[in-house]
Amino acid sequence: MELTLVSLVPPGPGPGHGPADDGRLLRLLWGAARPGERLEHISVRSGPHGVDLGLFTVATPGTTAAEAALAICRRVLAPPSPFHGWHLATGSTSLARPGAIPTTTTRQEHP
Repeated sequence: MELTLVSLVPPGPGPGHGPADDGRLLRLLWGAARPGERLEHISVRSGPHGVDLGLFTVATPGTTAAEAALAICRRVLAPPSPFHGWHLATGSTSLARPGAIPTTTTRQEHP
């Protein structure tokens, strides 16, 4: 299992672009994950800049853990998601803000 850190950035100030609903985002991330992506755990921390995520996934033949985590995030940002218009932060190889340490966590148990 590997950790991929990702920051989601809102489109900017305006109607409907307030703080993220962490619970809603968690549900969307779990719903967007495909069985083959082997998502094991998600950590979320919201702030005024957006949302910092820690996605724990397992690499599979042909797909790295980071590729799986980023694919899940991209599906959550696609229409008709309530997070459509948000984007992945850029500027570092981990795609996470420096100092971002997720604090809210969920774990899905696998049979």
